Amino acid sequence: MVQEKLNEKLYFEHLDNGLDVIVIPKKGATNYYATYATHFGSLNFKFKAPGETEVTQVPDGVAHFLEHKLFEEEDDVNALDKLSKIGANANAYTSFNHTAYLFSCNSRFDEAFDLLLSFVQNPYLTEQNVEKEKGIIAQEIRMYDDDPDWQVYFNLLHALYGDNHAVTKDIAGTVESISEITPEILYRCYNTFYDPSNMVICVSGDVDPTAIIDKVKKSVKSQEEKSEIERYYGEITPGVFEARVSKKMDVSIPMAAIGFKDVKANRLRKAGYSEDNFDLVKRDVAIEILLAMIAGDSSKVFEELYQDGTITKSIGTEYEFEEDYAFSAFSFESSNVDRVVDRIKKEIEELKQNGLNDEEFNRTKKKLYGGYVRTFNDSTSMARAFVSDYFKGINSFSFLDAYKTIEKEYVEEVLKDHFDFNNMAVSVVMPIE
Repeated sequence: MVQEKLNEKLYFEHLDNGLDVIVIPKKGATNYYATYATHFGSLNFKFKAPGETEVTQVPDGVAHFLEHKLFEEEDDVNALDKLSKIGANANAYTSFNHTAYLFSCNSRFDEAFDLLLSFVQNPYLTEQNVEKEKGIIAQEIRMYDDDPDWQVYFNLLHALYGDNHAVTKDIAGTVESISEITPEILYRCYNTFYDPSNMVICVSGDVDPTAIIDKVKKSVKSQEEKSEIERYYGEITPGVFEARVSKKMDVSIPMAAIGFKDVKANRLRKAGYSEDNFDLVKRDVAIEILLAMIAGDSSKVFEELYQDGTITKSIGTEYEFEEDYAFSAFSFESSNVDRVVDRIKKEIEELKQNGLNDEEFNRTKKKLYGGYVRTFNDSTSMARAFVSDYFKGINSFSFLDAYKTIEKEYVEEVLKDHFDFNNMAVSVVMPIE
């Protein structure tokens, strides 16, 4: 399958073993980017593997732990070191719903790509190297425990979703949960989630799509495509778990986030990588426009709060959705958190009552569309966007169509159903007195 937008072509191939390959050729580009990713993140602690009848539950943090270990090879060899020696900048990350192994380089792409295809398919896990990794990851967990931004974010998730949903579990797990991880558990998860039918490869740069796809076909293990993994995320209850949560940490000024649980998004999502998910793309674009209009740098709210000294820098905005949850958030620092919360709520109420200003709506839509188009100028940004959207069942090109065609009346409908104060929670980190 070949698609083209903005003079950018996307080549998509679904292999017999279930692996999907995305190639985005960029003629004349000076850098290459490749990622090999699996639909396995922190949300997937409870699952039923294809062909099995029993549900498996693993300790929190397994996906992240496995990400750390997959670079390690026999005889103390590390794939990261190999990639570095040939000039590739390699890394990996684990999110709520996927794990990705990636590199960028300016030369010797074929060598780096061969290494990526090799180490992701050949885990080397022993009692000794797993035990050694527990100490390293425990230090990382403690670092996040001391990070106020991280605490504001996860406390907000807890306030929105409570204890019974996987999104509230820290991506790295806890010191206690990773102590239970064994090579057997890691191999169990690897064999379930690192199957080609649960993975995607994405390459961007000055490459030949046919050559990339042929190389993948020869390099990736051949087997029959498996059925879907059954995933269990927990319960989403009406409303929020707590309207406000607060924690004291070593900060000089209070940090806060206002979140709105999106109860409609998951009803729109269709399974798989499908154009049928355009309704979900439209909703994403609508909420991004609304977040910018409510409290972006060009909004009345930001100007007013900045001028009177309530805030001293931009209010962060984001909309996040995955396969079983979705929410929007405003994040900020202020010595008067309640003033910011009240002002944003007031603005939402006024926009609901009076509607959106035509000029402001069109200006905001145009600005966000321009920002999205700019991501296509860079091989890395473009490929990362396609991988992230892929695991949501979305083709990133769909956002271009959504920005062009979305109408103010639709956005006003989303404003009324998404920004419901019954689905709102506030997370605050306060200075230690």
